[in-house]
Amino acid sequence: MSKMNFTSACNLKIALTLGLLALASTCRAQTPPLTAGEAVLLPGTQGKFDFIRMDAAAGRLLLGHAGNKSFDVFHINSRLLKAVPTGTAQDAVADVKNKRYYVSGNDPGRMVIVDAVTLAVTGEVPTPAATDLIAFNPVTGMVYEDNDAAGEVWVIDPVAKKIVNTIKVDGSGVEDLAFDPEYKRLYQAVKGKSTIAVIDPTTNQVLETWPCAPAKGPHGIAVAPDCNGLLVACAEKLLLLDRTSGKVTATAAIAKGVDEMAYDPGLHIAYCASRQGKISAVAVEVGKLTALGDVPDEQGTGNITVDPKTHTVWIAYKKGTECFVQPFMPAK
Repeated sequence: MSKMNFTSACNLKIALTLGLLALASTCRAQTPPLTAGEAVLLPGTQGKFDFIRMDAAAGRLLLGHAGNKSFDVFHINSRLLKAVPTGTAQDAVADVKNKRYYVSGNDPGRMVIVDAVTLAVTGEVPTPAATDLIAFNPVTGMVYEDNDAAGEVWVIDPVAKKIVNTIKVDGSGVEDLAFDPEYKRLYQAVKGKSTIAVIDPTTNQVLETWPCAPAKGPHGIAVAPDCNGLLVACAEKLLLLDRTSGKVTATAAIAKGVDEMAYDPGLHIAYCASRQGKISAVAVEVGKLTALGDVPDEQGTGNITVDPKTHTVWIAYKKGTECFVQPFMPAK
C-alpha cells in the first residue's frame, strides 16, 4: 500500500471511530436516566407526604405521611402493610437489629417507637418542640432528631425513652442529616447559615462547620462513600464536598425546590426530588458531577428514596383525594 493510501485509510478509520463515539454519546444523552413505572394506590389514605426512606433489609418503604397523620409502611413487592396512627409523621428510620422503626412525630412533638414486626406503636419520647428529620446510630443505639423550629438536634435513648443530650448548631433551619459509613461523623445541613455542621457522635459536639457558599439553602444530603464525598442539594445546585477537607470539589445544576435527595452507590447516581414536577439525576465521580437530565414526576413531589438492591427509585405523592407510591427504573 502506498504511503498516501495508508494515510487515507488511517484517517478514514479515525473518522469512523469518532463518528461512532459521537453517535453513542448522542444516544446516551437522549436516553432518560429513569423510566416511570406504574403508580400504586395507597388505599384509605389522604394528604401530602414529607420524607420517605428505604428499609432495604425488609424491602419496605417508610413513609412520613404527614397529611394522613400516619407512618405508612409499604412492601415494595406487594402492598401497603399498614398506615400506623402516629399523628403527623415527618420522617422515619429503621433499627434493623432491634426490629424497630423510629418516627419523628408532631401534634405534639415527639419520637414514636414502632415495632417493625407487628407495626404497633410501643412507645414515644416527648420533645420540647416540633420535630422534622431523624437518623439512627446503630453503634451507640442513639437516635438523632431535628428540632423543626431551632438550630438543635436532640439525642434520644430509645430504651430509656428520654432525651440524653441536645446538640446546638450555629444557625436556624436544620434540614437533612446523615451518618458516614463508619458512624464516626454526623453531617447536619443548616439552611439558615448555608453550612454543614460536622458532629462527633461519641461526644455529641460540633467539630467543624463547612460552608456551602456560594450555593445557598442546603436541604437534602447523602453520603457518597465510593468517592469520600458528601452530596448536598442546595438552591438549583448539587454540591460534592470532600469529607476529609470539607471543600466543595464539584457542582452540577439541578431543578429548583429540591427537598429530599437519594444516592445509589451501586450506580453512582444522585437523585434530587424537586417540587417542580421533575427529578434531577446526576452522575457522581471523585471530584466530578455530571448532570444526566431531568425526569418528569408528579408536580409538588419533594420526597425520594432508592433501593440499593434493585436500584429502583421511589417517590410518594397525593393526587386529588388519593395517595400513591411510584417506582422509577434506571436506564440500562
